[in-house]
Amino acid sequence: MIINELYFKDHFVLTPEAKYCCETCRLVLCQARQTECGHRFCQSCINDILSHPNPVCPADMEPLFKDKIFRDVCCHREIMALKVYCRSEANGCQEQMSLQQIPDHLNVCPFFEVPCPLGKCKERMMRKEIPDHLSWKCKHRESSCEFCMTKMPLTDLQKHKETVCPAFPVSCPNHCSFSSLPRSELSSHQNDCPKAQVSCQFHRYGCTFKGLNQDMRQHESTLAAEHLRMMANRNSSLENKVIIATRLRQHGRGNIHIFAASLENQLKRHDEMLSVHEIRLADMDLRFQVLETASYNGTLIWKIRDYKRRKQEAVGAKTLSLYSQPFYTGYFGYKMCARVYLNGDGMGKGTHLSLFFVVMRGEYDALLPWPFKQKVTLMLMDQGPSRKHLGDAFKPDPNSSSFRRPAAEMNIASGCPLFVSQTVLETGSYIKDDTIFIKVTVDTSDLPDP
Repeated sequence: MIINELYFKDHFVLTPEAKYCCETCRLVLCQARQTECGHRFCQSCINDILSHPNPVCPADMEPLFKDKIFRDVCCHREIMALKVYCRSEANGCQEQMSLQQIPDHLNVCPFFEVPCPLGKCKERMMRKEIPDHLSWKCKHRESSCEFCMTKMPLTDLQKHKETVCPAFPVSCPNHCSFSSLPRSELSSHQNDCPKAQVSCQFHRYGCTFKGLNQDMRQHESTLAAEHLRMMANRNSSLENKVIIATRLRQHGRGNIHIFAASLENQLKRHDEMLSVHEIRLADMDLRFQVLETASYNGTLIWKIRDYKRRKQEAVGAKTLSLYSQPFYTGYFGYKMCARVYLNGDGMGKGTHLSLFFVVMRGEYDALLPWPFKQKVTLMLMDQGPSRKHLGDAFKPDPNSSSFRRPAAEMNIASGCPLFVSQTVLETGSYIKDDTIFIKVTVDTSDLPDP
């Protein structure tokens, strides 16, 4: 309210009476002080007078003594009740208020100049211009990748597309007929690409052929007999080595190590083949785990372990968000999941936990009504005895792309950037054993059978 604690910068509606003006600077009294002789001064003005030797009152030349000067509370109260125009008058605000009300008004005044709320760009704007600034002008505004729908600052978008976006279209490095495919599929495509350079799968048995994938079938068909001969020779050789190694062991000869090393190499190759089977089994095990935790009644209970570590990964921008396992409104219903930002997203970044709901592409979407219209309830579960769960609910906007039939793996997330403050989350009984529980409920009462 005061500039450098020296004078008011406000435009008064009515010219202040002389009794409210300083005897020295003639401006409205700031931190009013009264002398023994009854005259009033700003605090800074009287301090300046007292700093000189043998100070006197400039109004009547009476001597001044520091211990005889007091704060004029009554005068200060009257001054704070004087009417002024808003300090954003030049920007268009026409409000009038008392000096006392200025701070509260400036906290909400749509014409008051404020910095960008994201804190990264240096621009200042009127408070009413913030939505437009965050939607169109700010270089650091939130944007979504049009390929994978991931949210990020606009400044990171181009680099994301060029380097890591899993859905960004890229060209096959082998220049095959696939002119464009998602980046995430490039690795698996390389295994099947007809133009990829590959070695014959019988190379471990001695075949030295290398060529294009599209020529490999012809090679294997033409040399099938030769490949069988190579395998037979290798097996025969391995059997002979086993027999020799067994005899040497029986006679206690040290040269057994030579043969053992050769056998070890053979066994190592067999282990490699076993590893492939183990990977396939692990993938099947993962699929079974997803099926075991899947819900088909429209309710998700999401257990997030290692909260502290995951929160630090979010703060360090290592893993900004987490996705839950999928859940469904029925065996043939909508497929959905939840997405959480432990360190907040958008307006909640750094201060809140942000929680979102995601509609995913499902097997039976063609049989379901679109857009998605079911009521969604998001909840953070209280693990204490009081069970004071924190929740929020919303009805989907039928015009939002978040609730249309998914064309990609999942739609843009929709939910609450300010779902719960980190202070409330981390000081209550919502975290136990470094674990939190999130519940998402989708109303299925009015869903028709597919």
